Amino acid sequence: MFEEDRLSLVPLGGLGEIGLNCMAFCQSGDMVLVDCGLMFPEDYHLGVDVIIPRFDFVVEKRSELRGIVLTHGHEDHIGALPWLVPLLDKPDIYGSPFTLALVEHKLRERGLLDQVSLRRIDPERELRLGVFGFRFLPVSHSIVDGLALGVETPVGRIVHTGDFKLDSNPLSGPGTDLEAFRGFAGERGARLLLSDSTNVENNGYSMGERKVLEALRAAFHQAGGRILVTLFSSNIQRIQEVFDCALETGRKVAVSGRSLVNNIEMARKLGYLSIPDGLYLELGDLSPDLPDRQITLLVTGSQGEPLSALARIVWGEHKHLGIHPGDTVIMSSRLIPGNTSTVNRMINELYRQGAEVLYYQAGGIHASGHAYRGELAAMLEAVRPEYFIPIHGEYRHLVKHAHLAKTHGLYEDKVFILTDGQTLSIGDGDARPGPLVPAESILVDGKGVGDVGQVVLKERQILGAEGMVIVLLLLDRKERRPLGPPEIFSSGFVFDQQYSHVLEEAALLTQEILDEGFPDNYDKFQEKIRSTLRRFFRRVIGRDPLVVALVRAA
Repeated sequence: MFEEDRLSLVPLGGLGEIGLNCMAFCQSGDMVLVDCGLMFPEDYHLGVDVIIPRFDFVVEKRSELRGIVLTHGHEDHIGALPWLVPLLDKPDIYGSPFTLALVEHKLRERGLLDQVSLRRIDPERELRLGVFGFRFLPVSHSIVDGLALGVETPVGRIVHTGDFKLDSNPLSGPGTDLEAFRGFAGERGARLLLSDSTNVENNGYSMGERKVLEALRAAFHQAGGRILVTLFSSNIQRIQEVFDCALETGRKVAVSGRSLVNNIEMARKLGYLSIPDGLYLELGDLSPDLPDRQITLLVTGSQGEPLSALARIVWGEHKHLGIHPGDTVIMSSRLIPGNTSTVNRMINELYRQGAEVLYYQAGGIHASGHAYRGELAAMLEAVRPEYFIPIHGEYRHLVKHAHLAKTHGLYEDKVFILTDGQTLSIGDGDARPGPLVPAESILVDGKGVGDVGQVVLKERQILGAEGMVIVLLLLDRKERRPLGPPEIFSSGFVFDQQYSHVLEEAALLTQEILDEGFPDNYDKFQEKIRSTLRRFFRRVIGRDPLVVALVRAA
């Protein structure tokens, strides 16, 4: 499929959507996979748990796989590993300490830990995987241990930014060092830059984390009652700020939510969290005599997830906690598209119960982990690439990032807007689109992987909007006659007592179809019942339910 003397980039996800980040580097019989992320479903993905990339390409070339390199530990970069790992032959997975701790926990829960080799990278040394040499460049992001990749290839140096932002005065860690990027790119600049596009629509520079700390500190000092903070459980730096503010204002901190508890323990063991003794309490250790003004609750549920700690607290379903009048609730995270109505409903209920809420419209309580337009321009200027591919974003983000690159000196034919499955081939003297590979995303519903498609989703949408009608007809095959009149049941369609005459007429229509002749082909007979009744319901009451005809012969 690919020319071995040319580098082929194979995006399996992350181009045209937020999530599913996964890209293969292929050359000279060697393949390295960068990231393996999932995407969370939208409202129209009824019943779907998560969405993962299609791994056919990786599985077909698994004998060439030299390793999986992870840029950081967010779910949209590591979340699909439990579905890929069983398809491979004990792959080597490379990452920073906190990233690998998250992967280890994820795979252990699935009983897959013995099917991989987790290998911690050394930022001071090059990692050699086949013909590829990887250098690791620390970056600021909303999770600790984020990395960009500097990749030495036979056709030149490539920079893959991962998710990043510029923070001139980070609270912890080295931040994003543009001089390190400039140094890797060399005097002539890199051959190719792949850069995060998520926030290209925002002008200027993103807010630094110190501003968030100032806003949190002000909120802690002003609050007269309990403080409930919800955030992404992987945002270890923000969690540290909550503990620091609680210590400063004489509060104890209790945590509710399994992912938060797990991540806090992992971060403490690895030295990323510093929590003084006596500050962090178990929920059961919170004394009923402790005044509200001395309590901080760190809880999951920033996106209104129904089973999260905050949702259960708000709706009265938590075993130990409820909302007190005078509580201050701080929602310190971005709002993921599709969750707006759920989160707003929860915020309204918090106000009904007497709480004050600081959420996404309150300035300063959250800072994005993705670079704004000014930061993306600075990265382009530091790397000075010959070719450019915008990654990690919806399609409009990719287009706008491509426009930005062209304003910074790249010619039209040097910028490639790719979509999932559209490969790019780079040789010594040129770069051009390569062949397409299968890259349609896979829907995961329970233990089913890929068995839910557009047809099933459409049926679920009809069920939700129009309801269902079931027609049951039993036939005596030997006597070639019905064993009784057609029975019709409905669910979510009409109130049976009010519309019983409609269902009775539907039964008569079914009988008329049978009167036309005893069926020899039951599939065609069932389809005729289905189509006839759908037309009938549309004509009589203007509804289009899912009609299921069950014809059984005895």
